[in-house]
Amino acid sequence: MRPLLCIAATLAVSFSCADNSEQDVNLAAWSYHTPPRAIIESVELNRRGYKEHFILGLAYKKEKQYKNAIFHFANSAFVYHRVKNLKLFPLPVYQFLKGFHIKSPYFDDAVYEIARLFSHYGEHPYVVKITDLVSRGDTALYRDTILLRAHALSSIGRLDEARAALESLLSRFDDPESRAIIYLRLGSLLEKKGDIEAAQENLLKVLSTGVDTWQAASSAKRLASLMRTKSRAMTLEEMVRYAKALYHAGMYEESVPLFEQAVKKGDHEADRYLVRSLVRSGRISEAEAHIAASDKATALTKTLGDELWDMNRKHQAVLAYRKVIDSGIEPEAQDALKRVARRLEEGKQRGYETFILMYRNRYSDDEAGHLIWLLARNLIRAHQDERAAQLLEESLTKFPRGGDSDKCRFWLYKIHNAAQRHEQAHALVRDMVEFNPDSPYTWRLLASIASSASEQEIAGRYRDAVTSQNSKDALLYHALLFLKQKSVSERSKRLSEIDPPERHRYEDLARAIRRMDCSSAHAKRLKRIDKYFAVGHAAAVARELRLLPKTDEARRDRNIALAWYGNLYRIPYHQVNSVIELLKASGLRENLFCMPDELIRMLFPRPFEECVAAVAKDYSLEPNVIYSLAKAESLFRHNAVSSAGAVGVMQLMPATARGIALSLNLETYDLRDPCTSIRFGGRYLSDLMRQFGGNFPQTVAAYNAGAANITKWKNRMTNDDQDYFIEFTPFIETRYYILRTSKFLAQYQAVYSER
Repeated sequence: MRPLLCIAATLAVSFSCADNSEQDVNLAAWSYHTPPRAIIESVELNRRGYKEHFILGLAYKKEKQYKNAIFHFANSAFVYHRVKNLKLFPLPVYQFLKGFHIKSPYFDDAVYEIARLFSHYGEHPYVVKITDLVSRGDTALYRDTILLRAHALSSIGRLDEARAALESLLSRFDDPESRAIIYLRLGSLLEKKGDIEAAQENLLKVLSTGVDTWQAASSAKRLASLMRTKSRAMTLEEMVRYAKALYHAGMYEESVPLFEQAVKKGDHEADRYLVRSLVRSGRISEAEAHIAASDKATALTKTLGDELWDMNRKHQAVLAYRKVIDSGIEPEAQDALKRVARRLEEGKQRGYETFILMYRNRYSDDEAGHLIWLLARNLIRAHQDERAAQLLEESLTKFPRGGDSDKCRFWLYKIHNAAQRHEQAHALVRDMVEFNPDSPYTWRLLASIASSASEQEIAGRYRDAVTSQNSKDALLYHALLFLKQKSVSERSKRLSEIDPPERHRYEDLARAIRRMDCSSAHAKRLKRIDKYFAVGHAAAVARELRLLPKTDEARRDRNIALAWYGNLYRIPYHQVNSVIELLKASGLRENLFCMPDELIRMLFPRPFEECVAAVAKDYSLEPNVIYSLAKAESLFRHNAVSSAGAVGVMQLMPATARGIALSLNLETYDLRDPCTSIRFGGRYLSDLMRQFGGNFPQTVAAYNAGAANITKWKNRMTNDDQDYFIEFTPFIETRYYILRTSKFLAQYQAVYSER
């Protein structure tokens, strides 16, 4: 039995014995994270209520065992009524659903899922009858039910009824996604009826909701086909939308003549899109000719460069950008200069310093601070520390809160400390705690300082700072004591004493999450999704949330709700991610030195504890090491899949996983099973730990980039300074991975070692 199955089987027995809140939470967390096959294997053998039946229905559906799914969905429809020998044909299932019994909270969902499955079998007349049982409302579930009903009506030739069903939705749903889907379905239906003009009209309405969505791409492709059958006159606005949708659908050649017409008619955006489409079509000389004839040559040359840049033809893009820079026309010249400076510095191409200094001399924004940091970094690598220090000082003077201020302070501290300039070094670390409390560089530096001083010494300096009302020093020594003592309770006592101003903003945020304080008009919708979390129905949660508008208020309430549900149902991804998003939206940093305990616990959960404890014991790993990697890799998202194909909580590549499975004598496994992912990741991590002598930065670098790369990089670097190894790791992704995991490890140790 796989590890998670052992846990799941134990939990499943308890679910059937009682119905208290703790068991509900266990069921929710388990069903959310457990792969469908494991759910079937563990729950099928136990007594079941409507929740367990619904969970099984979802699992069987994912496994494409549709008859079994219908059986369990039907038995989830009512609170008490079950039928063990239900005949799985449309008529008996329909009659069962029409029965006079107390409906469960999942009745409408179960009916919809059953209707979808019968639609899969082509039972369209019964799909019409079954969908009629779903309650009307403003939910995405009701919308999708009517869309399914319309499809069934269309399939049996009742086209006018199908059209009426679709049009009825337009009065209920005004969000762009819903309207795009409805218009797209109407267009398809009217095309089927042979009413080409009406079909075209509805397909054009899809584009009015957005030109870069999948619905718009589908609509543009259908329109292109219908236009060949019967052309349609369009307004300039319609034509431009259609052309843009063709562009975003990858139909560049088809979009070019439309943009050309729009340019002649004076549309202000068509010029730019025409250049983009010509470039994507490989007709760069035509794009350049069009630019040469335009009175907006600089702006269009910038567009040409941007498109080439996005196509990863960056050498050609730089040539275009240099023309824009030479023009001096803003704001195009500034953005072009930024890209050229970064590109040339990245490749260490000759003359990159000239472009960086040009930007530094012309502009005073955070990008200038970043470019100055890059110059200083190259000097540090060349061991020209004093010259680097001058640039670091300049960057911090001009941009004390800039995006690279943490790096500048960290390396300037090292330079000053090595030169025995202790006052300057002290001021820098103090500023890091104040301005960069969430930076990996800050945590790395604080950990180093804390390890070289005694707790008694730090506590004495903290007391002196409080007595003299030196708030900056007090905050610094408060932070150092937190890392030294590894005690949240002691941290909280000191926090009451120093009372930093931002503390109260963190407390307000924690209170809003604790109370699920949703202030928008969508609070009711957010509270209704509780039932989906209770059975681990992540797809339904996402479906309902897509109805929310893209406003700041709705986004805030969405994240408050997800943080609340994540905390309640032990879904760590929602806990962590939603709190991070709320902090960003509030303009707050992730400051563990000033946050209330409950926010810290949400940002640093310890999920899958039994699995982690077992793996840590088997492979002689500290549990906090596993948690730090899991957070860095996936934010604990069990079904995460990276662009490179890495899967699961520990983000293992399939080839790596196969080798680990072979060493563990496992023929079958599922990396989306958190316990399997943690076991495989723990095994891999322990092997790397041995290979790199327990050196944490090198071990996690190897976990990210491969052991062979790390060995090669180590052999190239003659400097034994661990900070130097991290900073000049060739892969940018690996550099930040080392820093991130090191930070998370220090934070997990500070938060949990006391316990």
